Amino acid sequence: MDNKEMLDMKKTNAFIQKLLNIYDRDLPKSWCVTPAQTALEEDYLHSIQELGKLRGRALLYPYLGAGRGKGVYVALLDGSVKMDLLGGIGVQILGHAHPEIQRAVLKAGLSDVLMQGHLLVNKEYLDLSRKLVTLAQKNSRLKYVWLTTSGSRAGEDALKMARQKNKGRRKILAFDYAFAGRTTLMSEITGNPKVKEDLPVYDEVLRIPFYDPQNPKQSLEVLKSHLKKEGNNISVFVFEIVLGEGGYKSAPPEFFISLFEECRKYGIALWADEVQTFLRTGEFFAFEKWGLGSYIDICTVGKGLQLAATFFTEEYKPRPGLVSGTFSASTPCLAAGVKVLEILGEGYMGEAGLIAQTQKLFIEVFEEFKERSFIKDYDVFGLMASFSLLDCSMENTQKFLKQLFHNGVIGLSCGINPARVRFLIPAVIKASEIEEAKKVLIKTFLSMK
Repeated sequence: MDNKEMLDMKKTNAFIQKLLNIYDRDLPKSWCVTPAQTALEEDYLHSIQELGKLRGRALLYPYLGAGRGKGVYVALLDGSVKMDLLGGIGVQILGHAHPEIQRAVLKAGLSDVLMQGHLLVNKEYLDLSRKLVTLAQKNSRLKYVWLTTSGSRAGEDALKMARQKNKGRRKILAFDYAFAGRTTLMSEITGNPKVKEDLPVYDEVLRIPFYDPQNPKQSLEVLKSHLKKEGNNISVFVFEIVLGEGGYKSAPPEFFISLFEECRKYGIALWADEVQTFLRTGEFFAFEKWGLGSYIDICTVGKGLQLAATFFTEEYKPRPGLVSGTFSASTPCLAAGVKVLEILGEGYMGEAGLIAQTQKLFIEVFEEFKERSFIKDYDVFGLMASFSLLDCSMENTQKFLKQLFHNGVIGLSCGINPARVRFLIPAVIKASEIEEAKKVLIKTFLSMK
């Protein structure tokens, strides 16, 4: 780099720092859950109603962000401050306005192109691809990665790779409560009937019940039955190691291995759907945490990465023409993805990492809730936490969540029967903020009683 380039770089960095200072100057000096301002509520409600009309459906929560937040906190246009334990369904894994992410995004926004595609890739695309493949190769046979814009699109790419390799095989194996996305075929793989209400049924998905500790052999028996009838017509088994929309449930490694070994006998591709679990369980991949890397042929990731990606082994490398597309991701998202991986690689992963510490604190909170008869049960997998209310009907769970939102904490439901309250926790959350969330939850439990 010559002197002129160095000077230009210094000017760019100084400009970015000036923008960050302006952002920080407009923020509160301290953040906490804050109610709406009465003077703003009428206009805010009008805006919420207008947006509902424009999109043809009301918002689930009356959420219109002010473009201001810090860590676990987010400010809304009604003047309220909420504690965001959902992160736009887990996208904001480092919370709101992380300064290193902001800096990377601002710098990337000065690039020559906003959107990179598969025929137009810049250095950010290379940097992220290199980091992802390096991570994947540590504990798996995954050798390549293809970047794209959404988890559904990554899933479509994964399915095409599996079907091209296993030519002529139509069928797909999936768990009963799987969630794969919202494109037509990913909706078909998804177990929730509401996601595909009145859509055509293509009869391509064979269901396996998820792990039941009361009947641990059931899943294997159902799989063997499918294999006996359709084994040579099944291209791929897509599975979540931790069910996401299906209720935040998992199983011991030996459960998955027993299913994988049977699939191997028929040459069925093993596709780990980690769109939700990637970066959250205390290892970069959930398959690492469960020790399953040697089995994985294809893996899809997304959400916290700020874009999505499909990993694949040499065997499942697609021929030219099968996988492509105009968009891969925006330049700022690619730069943010690189920075997310760098930050989480510094003290967040492993048994002594910050994610493991956050998991421990949430377990302690939920144990107290269980002892006080606020909840029936709970599960915590790193930054993925959920619990069932004593009345775990969907109606009561949604009522609880809307009251929780009003009181200042944002969560969402998962599962069907039982329905559960779930959180996708920002990795940057502090012990004091967990304590604040606990107080809001207790207030909500008591108000529901």
